[in-house]
Amino acid sequence: MKLMFKNDYYKQKAFELSLSNNDKKRNYHNVFDAFLLLIKGIKISDLNNLCILIKEYYNNISINEAYLLTQGESIPNKIVFNDSVKENIYLLAKKCIESGKHLGNNTINDGNINTSSWISHSLFSSILASQLANAIGLDSKKIESIALLHDIGRKQTHTFEHTIRGFEMLIDANYETEAIGCITHSFLGGGRCSSNELAEPGFFVDDNGIPHFKDGAFKDDITIFLENYKYTMYDIILNITDLMATDKGIVSPMDRIKDIESRRKSFDPANRNFFLAEFTNYLVLILKIMERPVPKVLENKLYAKKGISTDEIMEKLKIASDLFYNEYIEQCKIQFQKKK
Repeated sequence: MKLMFKNDYYKQKAFELSLSNNDKKRNYHNVFDAFLLLIKGIKISDLNNLCILIKEYYNNISINEAYLLTQGESIPNKIVFNDSVKENIYLLAKKCIESGKHLGNNTINDGNINTSSWISHSLFSSILASQLANAIGLDSKKIESIALLHDIGRKQTHTFEHTIRGFEMLIDANYETEAIGCITHSFLGGGRCSSNELAEPGFFVDDNGIPHFKDGAFKDDITIFLENYKYTMYDIILNITDLMATDKGIVSPMDRIKDIESRRKSFDPANRNFFLAEFTNYLVLILKIMERPVPKVLENKLYAKKGISTDEIMEKLKIASDLFYNEYIEQCKIQFQKKK
């Protein structure tokens, strides 16, 4: 799918951000504001479980009044919407998903798809991103808001265009730092290569495992952005958390990859091995930054070279996945101990 910005304004903003590559100079928003932005305009049927918790917390309000709070509105003569209310709504949303519920009960496809599941995924992604950032010395508050908003484009579409629509939405909201994550979460640092989309015409991976576009091949706006943008550690953490967070919790990277393949069945042979190899490299990179020992088989960077089979790559991904997931479990224990 070709991904093009709606107009030259967004294209110019993406160009400026890809060239600056210095997000230290850009402000980011706290996670409470980010969450309220995420659920702004979401219908009550996709937030009714959250609204029940809000109603119980504030005691003397109705479900409809609780919904008004989620939309940033005060309740006359009862509750003034302020920063404290924002924080409470966010914490109650976390409580909701951690109890095993979605934020709302609305479903489609004969009850098989909960229409608020993408919000649960975003929340779990944000929680995991914060834990991993803490483990390697990044700003955990910053990555919380980036990860929370990475799928905001799904408010407009659930096609792959959610990446570029989300970027535009956050640019309009003056969330520049978070806007980049809408694009980078679906692609690895090697360019126009995603986890579950068909490769664009002209995209190929050479015999050495390096991605390219054929001379003269058309490049969409996202491809041009990615060719000019250097991934930060925040982008790498976002890639990992997006591929570990489901709408029900955190799973191992390998389990998540298998889930994507079983449900979407759209891995493209032109980019599949490259994606799997690069994802393995990301996991190993974080383990090394945390100074965790890695087996000899993972010491060198993995390339999807000519002659290496998918099974060989998957075997190394499985090793890295197990190590990484065990480390996540340990980080959860540490976070729990801190809360006591």
